[in-house]
Amino acid sequence: MDEVRFSPEDSAMSRHGAPESPTLAAEAKEFWSNPSPKIIAAPLAAALAIRLALGGWTVWDAVIPAVQIALQPFVEWLIHVYLLHWKPRQILGKKRDPYVAKKHRMHHRDPRLVKWIFVPEPVLYRLIPGAVVLYLLVFRDVRYGLTATVSGLAIFLTYEWMHFLIHSRYKPKTRLYRYIWRAHRLHHYKNENYWFGVTMPVADHVLNTFPEKNEVETSPTCRTLGEDATV
Repeated sequence: MDEVRFSPEDSAMSRHGAPESPTLAAEAKEFWSNPSPKIIAAPLAAALAIRLALGGWTVWDAVIPAVQIALQPFVEWLIHVYLLHWKPRQILGKKRDPYVAKKHRMHHRDPRLVKWIFVPEPVLYRLIPGAVVLYLLVFRDVRYGLTATVSGLAIFLTYEWMHFLIHSRYKPKTRLYRYIWRAHRLHHYKNENYWFGVTMPVADHVLNTFPEKNEVETSPTCRTLGEDATV
């Protein structure tokens, strides 16, 4: 697998100015210093504690997380393609441009800037309670609803960690992580119309958005997505 090469300013996150690769522990410390992981971890810990207290485990407590994990690459792909890369448009006589799409354009403008890597806090405060209510309504049994909540929030926290780490100064040490790291950086620095996966580019392979690097042209709109990046 060919190594993707970027300019020095693209290979380091704009926060410390040090060119060397930090340790994974150092990046984890930086990750947890931001609000988003804590906002996700708090309800995750609460849901896990309640689920453990309720007990009554069945095979469904394994099946539900397995299905969620299997669907995650496709959920990422759909959200990335149709929401984060939303183009402002007129609908019923009014311009529609979701905040998360504006935020994502800022992320493309400067992929190294930490504050644009995470899901925005206002979105988290709506998304997490909404997801909990949805899980409880769908599964009806509170135990299964909590199982889905725990695994869903754990997947979400993993997504935030992976996205943060990919844009950090930490260099890949394993073949699998290099594969994931390379694909997402191609999305930002080669062509924004491909390589939409973050935690795992499975959906890109299934949905034909994972070409070889040399098969597509370098896009002039990787940094702007063709739109104004202001929020």
